Amino acid sequence: MPAPTPPAVLQPILKYLHGLKDQRADLDLLQRMLTESKVTLDDVRDYLCYKDDCYCRNLVAESPMFNMLVLCWKSGQRSPIHDHAHSVCAFKVLEGVCSETSYAFSPCGQVVPVRTRDFHKGEIVASHDSETHQVSNLQPEGQCLVTLHIYSPPLKTMKVFSIMGNKGGEWLAPEHAAVGA
Repeated sequence: MPAPTPPAVLQPILKYLHGLKDQRADLDLLQRMLTESKVTLDDVRDYLCYKDDCYCRNLVAESPMFNMLVLCWKSGQRSPIHDHAHSVCAFKVLEGVCSETSYAFSPCGQVVPVRTRDFHKGEIVASHDSETHQVSNLQPEGQCLVTLHIYSPPLKTMKVFSIMGNKGGEWLAPEHAAVGA
């Protein structure tokens, strides 16, 4: 089965993203476009795919200057603590409650949590490449989280951190789920 066609409601955003040539997307513009977008969970239903052991990254569209993904999170799943290397990121919560924990660096170089904020359906999260955070689905069992992410340029690697004393490492993006394949 061929990959699904991105929904029409995302075409204005995709037109902008496909027009990027040698520069990454403007984060403020991405936030505004996602805020104005009427995209819903029903629009991305063909991209919903979950895993039991970790959240699932489902590719919607990509080019050398961006990738757009639907991320599906079961209760209790979370990203590693990470930055976005050389990419900006904006995402919209399509279902559930997204908990984002922001981190700073202590004088000895360890990451420390400084704030956790919940984002609800329809809200936008945006971060620059150097911001360090973790995204989690902390809702009760059986309540899923679905988010629509845009990275520019595509997020291929990022620095990951641990509160257990590891000052960090590099994470390579896993292959995206073959939705529709």
